[in-house]
Amino acid sequence: MYDELDPIMEGLMTKPSNQEWLAHAGQKGGSTAFVLTMSMYATDKEGNQTELAFFANDLSTIEQAKLSKNINAFQLKFLTDEKFREQVKKELSSL
Repeated sequence: MYDELDPIMEGLMTKPSNQEWLAHAGQKGGSTAFVLTMSMYATDKEGNQTELAFFANDLSTIEQAKLSKNINAFQLKFLTDEKFREQVKKELSSL
């Protein structure tokens, strides 16, 4: 199964700079004019595992464009910045 899924999901691992600090990482996303979805997983070389899913619905054209433009930077910061990760967790737990 992984022989089939890894090439589809783990495109991030083809980038040498990601191979330096990640053991595994994969993602799958999708979007339409009003929806943006993204799910991802990563295991760094120290064995830390992170999973994240993001679903946005009923977006305006501007909101969809902004999210699409910034989602990769958000993912990278979430994976690499523990303080940012804690801030996101805190914000989400207060909803």
